[in-house]
Amino acid sequence: MDTAAKARDRVRQIGGTADPIDALRAVRRHWRLAVLVALGLPLLSLGALSRMRPVYTATGTLLYNPVDFNPKLLRGVVETRQVTDALMASQAAILKSPAVVARVIDGLDLGASPEFDPARQRPSLLRRWLGSAGPPLPVAPDALRDAVTARFHIDVPAGSQLINVSFTAHDPALAARAANAAMAAYLARERRESLAVLDRAQAWLGQRAKATAHRLEALDVAIARERARSGTVRGGGAAPLTNEEAGQLTGSLAAARADLAAARARLAALNGGSEAEAAAAVAPEIAPMRAREAELAVKLRALGSTEGPNYPDIRATKRALAALRGQIAAETGRLITADRMRAAAAAARVKSLNAELAAVRDRAAAQSVRAAPLARLEEERTAESDLLRAQTEQIGTLESHSALTRPDARIIAAATRPLQPSGPRSAAILSGAVLLGLCLGVLAALLADSLNGSFRSGGQVREALELPCMALLPEVGRRERRGLSVPDYARRYPFSAFAEQIRALRTGLWLAPGAPRSLAVTAARPGEGKTTLAVSLALSVAASGARVLVIDCDIRQPSFDMIFGLGGLPGLTDHLAGRATLEAAIHRPALEEGGSLPDVMPAGAVATEALALFMSDRLGRLMAELHGRYDLVVLDLPPVFALAEAQ
Repeated sequence: MDTAAKARDRVRQIGGTADPIDALRAVRRHWRLAVLVALGLPLLSLGALSRMRPVYTATGTLLYNPVDFNPKLLRGVVETRQVTDALMASQAAILKSPAVVARVIDGLDLGASPEFDPARQRPSLLRRWLGSAGPPLPVAPDALRDAVTARFHIDVPAGSQLINVSFTAHDPALAARAANAAMAAYLARERRESLAVLDRAQAWLGQRAKATAHRLEALDVAIARERARSGTVRGGGAAPLTNEEAGQLTGSLAAARADLAAARARLAALNGGSEAEAAAAVAPEIAPMRAREAELAVKLRALGSTEGPNYPDIRATKRALAALRGQIAAETGRLITADRMRAAAAAARVKSLNAELAAVRDRAAAQSVRAAPLARLEEERTAESDLLRAQTEQIGTLESHSALTRPDARIIAAATRPLQPSGPRSAAILSGAVLLGLCLGVLAALLADSLNGSFRSGGQVREALELPCMALLPEVGRRERRGLSVPDYARRYPFSAFAEQIRALRTGLWLAPGAPRSLAVTAARPGEGKTTLAVSLALSVAASGARVLVIDCDIRQPSFDMIFGLGGLPGLTDHLAGRATLEAAIHRPALEEGGSLPDVMPAGAVATEALALFMSDRLGRLMAELHGRYDLVVLDLPPVFALAEAQ
């Protein structure tokens, strides 16, 4: 890498470590580029917006309300759908399905609309400029469907059953018609599907009813055969009769068992019970005798207290009491015998009733076993008959049920013709373009500044090149110079910034150790201002009263003739070639105003052997002679990267 490249890299590194103030300075240095980019993008956006046609968006609203009809017999055929976000999303997808879009295209004849037919559209400006080989081809069906689908926008608000259907077009009336056509096509599709479901349900129920009728016929035949086999006229008649008889026998058995228990209790009281229990058992039959016995006993005790044992009344009373007690004992024995007979009869009746009840139960069980097939068949027939009746009623309900023939959605707000365009959003686009343009302008200025390897300050020069920087010459524009050349401008305006920097350069050169007697001014490439610097420096030194000579050594592109108005007078090459003396090659320009000018030696005639002249000893002898005549000799050399003479 050469020294210049290393210097440029060091300059970029120095510039990359600058603070934010340096970034602002960079934008200021490249403000034209920043303004161009910042204004260019909004202007381009404005131009594009002016070429864009406005678009209109029409919106209609559907309410999705599924059919609420789900009888048990139709479960799985006509099913109520629970409204969920997934279901609403599927309905939105149906609205943009190819079937619905195709009906909209056919209904509105969008294939022949200028919105979608390139052949009916006005040619663009670029196409009119370039010309056209022929009319554009009609749009393909798939491309037309995709283009129409892209114009639709379906929106489902969260948590609602509303569906907003929007269509965007350049024609507001077309936008409204397309949105309404899409909703109508969707409702027609839903109605067709509802009718198809109804037809399937009716066909399914009809098949089920026919199958049920066939099963009823088979059951009737089976019941008739079972009745003929069992010998019964009606199934289920014998078993209820047997059960009723068993109930009656059970009641009689309970009564007989109660009588037997009562008889046995009375016998127990008469035989082994206490006197009180025995008296209670026979009291109803011998109560008068017991009362008479008590009276005689009382009388006997009364007589015994006053009379002796052989007293006639006592003896008569004793005989009467003994006779009465004999009667009581006889009556009691008779009662016991009767109770025993009653107990035996009750026991026999209980036994008989038990046997009869067991027989009845056996007959009932046998009859139930024989009647079970017939009862089962009759139960099946009853169930099938109820099912057939329900199916018949359901078929009638399906035929008259109007709810199944309406779609699951309805239009609650039809799309109307929009009055205001929905796009392009010029304000938002221009605002974004202005903001983006400002950002891009700043970035472009920073990028241009970062790519610029030139020096921006004396400090950068000293740090990058490790050389002293004596002055920084500002650029003087044409408007500021007012038609003057830069040297004339510096001479006429001695207190300008340019003139001040020239004086700073002269001061720096003269204050340095070993003041120069000759200065060579060169540049890397043409157009960098080396001639301006050489002439301006010579003018500044000459203005101080010093003897100064400025020599134009740029043989290929001489410029002193134009600056000083020499008109092709002899110069450097003429003297080196021996065609002119030194006095003839040195000229003193005429002054318009008072002041001093340096002597001037122009380049002279262009010589093909210029390089040989510069490499000869004549140039060295010339410089030695000039140093004797002048205090300072300024050489305006060619660009070092362009011509070999500068080296």
